[in-house]
Amino acid sequence: MDKEKIIIPKNEVDLGKLFKEFWKKRKFISYVTGVFLVIGILVAFTSKVEYQASCKLLSENQGSTIPNIGGLASLTGFNIPISKNSEQLSPKLFPEIIKSVPFQLDLIHEPIHFQILDSTMSSFIYFTHIASPSIFEQMTITSILGKIKNVFSKKIEEKTEEKIDILHVLPKEWSVIQNLRERFKIEVTAKTGVIEVTTEMPDFYAAAQMTNILVKKLTAEVISYKTEKTKTNLFFIKDRYNECKTAYEKKQKILARYSDRNKNLSSSLVRIEYQRLQNDMDIAFEVYKNLASQLEQAKIKVKEETPVFKILDPVTLQQNPIKPKKKLIIFIFILVGMMSAIITILVKKLMKLVIQKEDKKLL
Repeated sequence: MDKEKIIIPKNEVDLGKLFKEFWKKRKFISYVTGVFLVIGILVAFTSKVEYQASCKLLSENQGSTIPNIGGLASLTGFNIPISKNSEQLSPKLFPEIIKSVPFQLDLIHEPIHFQILDSTMSSFIYFTHIASPSIFEQMTITSILGKIKNVFSKKIEEKTEEKIDILHVLPKEWSVIQNLRERFKIEVTAKTGVIEVTTEMPDFYAAAQMTNILVKKLTAEVISYKTEKTKTNLFFIKDRYNECKTAYEKKQKILARYSDRNKNLSSSLVRIEYQRLQNDMDIAFEVYKNLASQLEQAKIKVKEETPVFKILDPVTLQQNPIKPKKKLIIFIFILVGMMSAIITILVKKLMKLVIQKEDKKLL
């Protein structure tokens, strides 16, 4: 029998020859990989350090405790209906709240302490003068730190000026707001309702403090939003209650004076006037009593609508930076270096084959 011939298609890659070609060029591959390794080390050790701080909290509903208060109030004679189905603000809207311009504009001017600089300043001043300084600012960095207190005081004075409906955001302020938006993250677990607030900052102490400020401002904003309508109603009823209380006490005194002046008289006119004053006082008392009931109802409604936030995992100081990930950066640069060298070898080999093919055609 004839021996079977093994035919290798022309377009099939010969891995053995390819490996031998790489082995011949091993010095070139090592050189290119070494260059990328050095670059990777420089990038890993010169990249800006970032620290992370987080806090976990849970929004609790107070609605279940309110009916007990209504029951106690009914024992005192006040009829206070309590709504058990209170509309709740979804935690899914919390990320939109912290990304809003008014919220961020107020946040960037909050003073925070930077442990590395041993100085307290706003994040606006830090990111505009310290984190990315110009050549001139680098030469005068000490004088800048000395002037921080004056600059910050000026910002506070500017914030106390009369507010208008249209926000005026400076270009530098907008740049810092965009920067901070990338540094804040809120995650809400759908099943448990746990809210996790995470902050990244170039200083570990500043990251922890900024997370605390963010949580406090967020909870205050949510409470204000949730109770704004009920508090407005409470203040209105309270004003009317005080007015009616004053009117009732005034009519009570008028009736007492009239009674004292005419206690020895028994004419019909005296009795009629006394009855009229008595009726006026009774009406004023009924209105006063009704408003007292509504006032208690409004107070309980505010309490019912006020969200309660339970801190599950408080902010802790994390002194281990999360960025840069040096090992990962170096590994990626080594991998890119090797791939670049291999691709270069393959391209040169391919170009050589193309040139040889063209030469054969010309012959």
